[in-house]
Amino acid sequence: SLCPSPLRACVRLGLRSRLHSARSLLSCISSRYPSVRTMSTYSFSPSSRVASFGPTVWHEFSPLAAKYRAVNLGQGFPNFDAEPFVLEAAHKAIDSNLNQYTRSGGHPRLVNALSNFYSPLFGRTISPMEEIVTTVGASECLYALITACLSPGDEIILVEPFFDIYIGAVIMAGAIPKYVTLQPPAAGGGGVSPTTQSSGEWKLDMDQLQSALSPRTRMLILNNPHNPTGKVFTRDELEEIASIVRTHPHCTVVSDEVYEWMVYDDNKHERFATLPGMWERTLTVGSAGKTFSVTGWKIGWAIGPKNIIQAIMNAHQYIPFSVSTPMQEAIAVAFELAQERNYFKWLKDMYQKKRDKLLKSLTEAGLTPVVPQGSYFIFANTRAIQLTGTEGQEKTITGMGMHLRDWNICRWLTTEIGVAAIPPSSFYSEEHASLPAEYARFCFCKTDEVLDEAHKRLAKIPQTKNYAPPETDKTVA
Repeated sequence: SLCPSPLRACVRLGLRSRLHSARSLLSCISSRYPSVRTMSTYSFSPSSRVASFGPTVWHEFSPLAAKYRAVNLGQGFPNFDAEPFVLEAAHKAIDSNLNQYTRSGGHPRLVNALSNFYSPLFGRTISPMEEIVTTVGASECLYALITACLSPGDEIILVEPFFDIYIGAVIMAGAIPKYVTLQPPAAGGGGVSPTTQSSGEWKLDMDQLQSALSPRTRMLILNNPHNPTGKVFTRDELEEIASIVRTHPHCTVVSDEVYEWMVYDDNKHERFATLPGMWERTLTVGSAGKTFSVTGWKIGWAIGPKNIIQAIMNAHQYIPFSVSTPMQEAIAVAFELAQERNYFKWLKDMYQKKRDKLLKSLTEAGLTPVVPQGSYFIFANTRAIQLTGTEGQEKTITGMGMHLRDWNICRWLTTEIGVAAIPPSSFYSEEHASLPAEYARFCFCKTDEVLDEAHKRLAKIPQTKNYAPPETDKTVA
């Protein structure tokens, strides 16, 4: 052959001899055979679906909390064990060799348990095989349903602030987000007390919602109870939303109800799908991670009408195909045993005590907490903290949010006070990122020991040079 192959060239150059280094051999080959050299050139570009993605708020504050050994009240996951009957069910499922693939649409025992449990709550018989799909956590559920229901160019309404995972799924589907914002109470107006507000005072502007909907709107995501404000929508508010949605026959409603069992005081959780005429267009999303404090198990589900659930199953079979069999079995058992153990009342009471503990700590630290009606998060107004110069900026890890007050406040809290919180602007669209400048989000799904340590550290805030509480209005006699 006039042009010997690279393999024969390697042999001629003494590949079999250990006297030649690999580097000199490759250099010789590439110089004699340019075609071999060009084979190594490679250029990668991410798809347009993910090209705009970058580090998230978690890439800043989780490492920052670890670096400065802060009490992490930022990321919302329980740091305590699930109840023994839940863990025992998982051990038993594994020991029973339930370790292979199960039904793609949902493990039979789990979908039957969900049907038996939720049918009375929805006031209808829910078909376990046709009106329920289980997913890899609520996160995959949201991704699968957005993928199944939205086409490129379709519009979706997101209520700000919103869980940040929504927007990623929307962008990857090629849909167009439209934003409607929960409005906080006017400064100094209302409030549970002079030093607190209520999440119930945050209101959805129904005129703004009506204006945001268009003939191209295909979906509205409603999170109730709401992360991060803790608002629980009243039935009157939900009925007003439903009356607007009824005028748009192609709009599906996703009711993200993962915090359904964390509703406090005299507030009541209302299910959007139970409103007149809403079942046929509503997908209700649930989470075992939130319900049973097992976020690492990643078991979620959607309940809804057969035609939409089937579309989600069609997408789901090409995403994970199926969900962990032993963990689904364990959650099925947990639902079967929960009511006889009065589990849901215990869960509510346990979290309400933790909520009240953190509310007390934030108030005594000179902040103005928003008393959450639900979820395990607390918004706190931080206007009493004043930063100067580069405070809250110089210790950044990612360089994100340097121009936003809430990011700098949360960095200062993490590095100087030793308590990590999350800047809520990360739950807003870019154009509205300045709206929550005076707030920080704290979570209370932690052990009492962790919350007690946070209390000690937060108590340092009034002693810092940065503490400047707003002056109280004085009435001249």
